[in-house]
Amino acid sequence: MFDIQFAHKEFLYFLLVIPVFGVLVYLHLRQRAKALEKIGQRKVLAPLMEEYSVSRPIIRAILLALALAFMIIAVSGPRMGTKLKEVSSEGSEIMICLDISNSMRATDMYPSRLENTKNAISNLVKKLSTDKVGLIIFAGTAFVQVPLTQDLKATDIFVQSVSCDMISEQGTALGAALDLAFKSFNYDNDMSKAVILISDGENHEPTPDPMKMAKQCNEKGVVVHVIGTGDTRGVPIPKREGSSDFIKDNNGNVVVSKLDEASLREIARVGGGIYVRATNGNSGFDEIYSQISNMKKGEYATFAEYDEKFTVPAFIALLFFMAYCLTLERKNRWIKKLGIFD
Repeated sequence: MFDIQFAHKEFLYFLLVIPVFGVLVYLHLRQRAKALEKIGQRKVLAPLMEEYSVSRPIIRAILLALALAFMIIAVSGPRMGTKLKEVSSEGSEIMICLDISNSMRATDMYPSRLENTKNAISNLVKKLSTDKVGLIIFAGTAFVQVPLTQDLKATDIFVQSVSCDMISEQGTALGAALDLAFKSFNYDNDMSKAVILISDGENHEPTPDPMKMAKQCNEKGVVVHVIGTGDTRGVPIPKREGSSDFIKDNNGNVVVSKLDEASLREIARVGGGIYVRATNGNSGFDEIYSQISNMKKGEYATFAEYDEKFTVPAFIALLFFMAYCLTLERKNRWIKKLGIFD
């Protein structure tokens, strides 16, 4: 059995154009036949139309339809199985831990803490061309959104899709995020490893302890960099993005979110990294990138990619199109004079 897949399956829907094309050709030929019948009987007109052919327009239509069908298949990107391709590259393993708790909706950074940070992460990912990058999102608990991968375009897509609604359990589990990041690395290779923790620092989950986890990362050679988002003076938290309605406590008081710089600085110190406070004018990622780019790069190789087969249907489509161009609607008078088919 051939395991054939298509890179762009949506283009296969254009194959539905082929039967529509067939119907239009049929209607055209039928209309032309009726037009001839109005002039006179076919037997009478035959001597006057020696080059006229009934079958050639049909053959040309079939050839054109086949050429179009195979071209659509080629554009759809058929591929079969996989082939291993050895690629030697140097890079680091970087796990980004992004806080998506409700406090990240605060608007002390434009347009919000989360949206500002997402744009900064995208700019960073574009610079990490040879590194493996992953994404962990956390609030009251933590999840791996993107495992460590070389597909940085996919990472960027997932980053842009992140929202505060993705985790229902609220809180800021810094320790859980660091613990998950620690378990995500491959310690069998010689690639340098780093965690970029982005949060407003209001830790609401005592276990696992973020300080202990930062220390554990550092002892294993994983550097923990921290970016603090928000204002130390505190701002209210919108219930939704762009809303002027704010979250309130049980007593009806507006909840205020403050940047806990002291805790975040300590996590960075224990984790052997640096702490940077993000502002509207400085996302902090330039300083982090400078640190990461100076880390020792390790080699990695071997990845699987699909064996592309688009050239086969493209070649077949070309042959059918050439046959279509070479087939005339009328009989060729020169070939007829040669008497080859007599």
